[in-house]
Amino acid sequence: MDSNNEKLKQQLQTLQKQQKDAELSLDMLKHEQNERIWLEEDFERICYEERESLELMREVWQGDQARNFGYYLEDLQADEKNKWRQTFQAEEEKRQEKINTYQKNIYQLESKQQDIQKELFQ
Repeated sequence: MDSNNEKLKQQLQTLQKQQKDAELSLDMLKHEQNERIWLEEDFERICYEERESLELMREVWQGDQARNFGYYLEDLQADEKNKWRQTFQAEEEKRQEKINTYQKNIYQLESKQQDIQKELFQ
């Protein structure tokens, strides 16, 4: 009985360590996600400033060639913005998948720990 209890205690300690590691990884992912949100907000601000600059250039420039160049720059900026947005979205989806995996893993570890604790105290 004592060796069985000792095995259960070791399993419980192992599970607790695994849970701690998973929680730490989850916290790191959430921190990364928050940094990502700040980065995206900065990106939106930069895009807004670029649009304002393009509008100013279009107003200041004269003639068809100047206007066409302004439209060309605007198209480039829109393409770049779309590429960045797609990259951000893909990264966020991957990060969210990892977060869900870690949360599921933590839940499973907690359930195993509860089962072992019940067995220990019987």
